[in-house]
Amino acid sequence: MAKILIVDDEKMLVQTMEFQLSEAGHKCFSAHTLTRAHEILKELDPELAIIDIRLPDGSGMDLIRSIRAEDRRFPIVVVTAFGSIPNAVRAMREGANDYIVKPVDLDALNMIVERNLETQHLRGRVELYERLQREDIGDDRIVGKSEVFTKVMEMVRSVADPPGAGSASTMAAVLITGETGTGKDLLARYIHNIGPLSAQPFVDVDCAALPRELIESELFGHERGAFTDAKNSKRGLLEISAGGTIFLNEIGELPVELQARLLSVLEGKSFRRVGGTRKIEMNVRVIAATNSDLRERVAAKTFRRDLFYRLNVFHIDLPPLRERGQDILLLAEHFVGRLCRKYRKPLAALSKETQALLTGYPWPGNVRELVHVIERAALLHKDGLIGIDHLGIAPTRAPVSIFRTTALELDRRLIQETMEHTKGNVSKAARILGVSRDSLRYRLEAMDKT
Repeated sequence: MAKILIVDDEKMLVQTMEFQLSEAGHKCFSAHTLTRAHEILKELDPELAIIDIRLPDGSGMDLIRSIRAEDRRFPIVVVTAFGSIPNAVRAMREGANDYIVKPVDLDALNMIVERNLETQHLRGRVELYERLQREDIGDDRIVGKSEVFTKVMEMVRSVADPPGAGSASTMAAVLITGETGTGKDLLARYIHNIGPLSAQPFVDVDCAALPRELIESELFGHERGAFTDAKNSKRGLLEISAGGTIFLNEIGELPVELQARLLSVLEGKSFRRVGGTRKIEMNVRVIAATNSDLRERVAAKTFRRDLFYRLNVFHIDLPPLRERGQDILLLAEHFVGRLCRKYRKPLAALSKETQALLTGYPWPGNVRELVHVIERAALLHKDGLIGIDHLGIAPTRAPVSIFRTTALELDRRLIQETMEHTKGNVSKAARILGVSRDSLRYRLEAMDKT
């Protein structure tokens, strides 16, 4: 079903088209004047418009120009008299996508509407696949068989495509946490790609990288003249991601003054552009990610508690690479294959010494660091074997201080002593041990079961 705007002063024709398109499952909105059409467009974001060129209070051409000037990209079908086909051609130069000649053939009307809606849908899929190809991402990059990672992926699959999933706005918000470099952005894309929204947009917003003075305009868009440099209207990232997923990366860095507005948008499922009055429906799934402890930020009053609860509907904590055991070599071999192909180098194997070094290294930069290390090795190797000297990292011993000890290296006694020292304060114990609170809780639960 699509929302269709019909703009024509012939009321009988409009009623006929409305009936025909409603029978096909579409929802129609009609206007008999240019003025009324502009009023409807302030409140409606249609998926297709049918516009007559000749209207009692102006030209449909002006309406088409106005729609395209606002960067609204839905298909436009022009209605024209038989003798005015040149006008239709001129309208298509102004931004129309198709035309139909009066008297309107209803079968032809159905065909033209469905063709343009399908073209719009296919264009979205092509843009998605082109973006995936440019960014060299895909499901095969989700690599891991370790127990801790397998549990994460079970959670991912359950939230990515839940039974009875409806529109994007009805799907549960997801909060992904984990250290820098663990692959939070990749996991967000994976959730999108394997779910029912895969053909729709995926918009990645780095809240830490957006200039503070422009972040509101970037998220919500703005109208022409909203501020000094707003020479044209602009769609915001929330509007661009309609029907799909918006990924709010580094959500902890969002300025406090904008957190209230974001919460209002998530609750009300609508927003207005900066300087605008038209309410825009928000049909978007929200995935957020952070490497900071949002509960600590809530306690410090730098992150809104109500926004945290709104985002934390389904929480996924990505384990650091050092906790994933066997996955280190699986990932290394995967990256060797991909990067050797990228640089047109012979496929290489990892020497036993290299494997030992990779599995014993603490990986403070997590998967991101591993990729860079393997990329260097792929460029340097010549004889089909990657040795220690190709990696650019030095063998290390396990650190002595408990401040740097990882969760998998902690034995029962160390955890118990730390918990006793902190009088049962899990957050404080996790900070002392140098692990995430969720990782420590998982370890404590496992200890209780044994």
